[in-house]
Amino acid sequence: MVVKATAFAAVVFTSVTFLFGCSVPGDIQPLNKMHTEPILAHSQHTIQNSSFQAEWPQQHWWLSFNDPQLNHLIQQSLEYSPTIQLARARLSRANALVVQADSLFDPTLSAQTYMRRSRLSRQEDYSMQGNRYSTSRGLGLDFSYSFDLWGGNRAAWEAAVDSEKAAEVDHQSARIMLSTDIVAEYVRLSNAYKLLELAKKDRSRSERIVEITQGLLEHGLTSEDRLYIAQSSLATAQQKVKKRLLMIHQIKNALAISVGQGTDIADTITPPELSLDPGIPLPEELPANLMSHRPDIIAALWRVEAASQNIKVAKSRFYPNFNLSAMAGVKSLLGDAVFTDVSRSWNVTPAISLPLFQRELKANLLERTSDYDEAVAQYNQILIGALGDIADHILTLQSIQAQLKDASQSLLLAEKSYHITEKRYQAGMGSQLEVLRSEQQLLLAESELIDLKNQREEVKISLVRSLGGGYQSSASSETKSVATTYMPVVNMSIVE
Repeated sequence: MVVKATAFAAVVFTSVTFLFGCSVPGDIQPLNKMHTEPILAHSQHTIQNSSFQAEWPQQHWWLSFNDPQLNHLIQQSLEYSPTIQLARARLSRANALVVQADSLFDPTLSAQTYMRRSRLSRQEDYSMQGNRYSTSRGLGLDFSYSFDLWGGNRAAWEAAVDSEKAAEVDHQSARIMLSTDIVAEYVRLSNAYKLLELAKKDRSRSERIVEITQGLLEHGLTSEDRLYIAQSSLATAQQKVKKRLLMIHQIKNALAISVGQGTDIADTITPPELSLDPGIPLPEELPANLMSHRPDIIAALWRVEAASQNIKVAKSRFYPNFNLSAMAGVKSLLGDAVFTDVSRSWNVTPAISLPLFQRELKANLLERTSDYDEAVAQYNQILIGALGDIADHILTLQSIQAQLKDASQSLLLAEKSYHITEKRYQAGMGSQLEVLRSEQQLLLAESELIDLKNQREEVKISLVRSLGGGYQSSASSETKSVATTYMPVVNMSIVE
């Protein structure tokens, strides 16, 4: 009766322990949800009402500028830039984590051999004599295998693969960011050279004003104070030329740093020969295709998937685990009996482990759930930001296009006014002040037109970045499957 009672108590204790250990807390659940559909549904108005239509940026979109020097700078930056090197290192680390997670499915097998020489004390000697010497030898194989009963190892592997995909997309995103930064700086360099030419024209005009004023002064048609004003204007124009030259050198240094080969390369950069296209590219069906062309959105999706798999890993630790270990080999105290039957040894040890105190496991599950909520929030934020950036770029481009028409008209009128005023002054019929005012208006009109054109190119480059910069995820069927899981199709035609 005592034996039966003891056996019954053991069964009850084991059953209760199993039930207690296999319970996953039901109050720990993710709070955030992916709001792809409502975000896209409320991001149609601005894009639908744009008047631009074109294809998505190609992978090597900067080739459309037809500038060999720009192509060379980007090619070198993609090879030597520390930004790319850092992204490449993170991708290598993610690859290593996939291999590590994959090893969880493999059994562990190790071989060992040893020979031990020892002196036994009386306490260690079974004959209680002591002062004896012993030599032991051993040779064997150790084997162990952990059964993935609840899919924890599988979930850990899938999380590692998802993180690897995110790192791979991050690497592509770094390439896009670097290329757009370099093109933006290169456009600024082109604009700086134009402003330099404008400053030189201003200096030439000021020199002519000084010459004319000196001639009028020699004939007694003006006073010395007007000559001083003209000479002061010339000094200011010369100062502007020097400022423009400094700006050019600073932009060249910035380009050299972006390339990642030191500032000496700045001396080899010549004036850009950009072929600027006045057209503004924007694809059709923008929101419906946005996720497959924005690497940061794709990377965010992969991180959400990885966080989801990590929750499964955390839950699997609440369940019992079954391990199997075995050893086979030989052990002997006599050198000539190592491989005999009496020296052979083996054992098989099946083991079941069950968590009893779960506070640490609950904390781990709560942490993994928080990671998931954070990944979802980041995804929603990136998606909203992407659509907001594109809408801002569209509005800015529309405004700049309208401003360019006004600026061109203003420049045309300012040029006519200046030429008329200058001829009147040369004929002695006008004042120097009128010429200076007319010249100042012309300079402002020319500078405004150049700045607007530069702004247009910078916004176009930012739009290329916002549209994914030529990133193509369609080559990966896995990426498409993840994208379509969260992405409703919203057709948005943009007609001209």
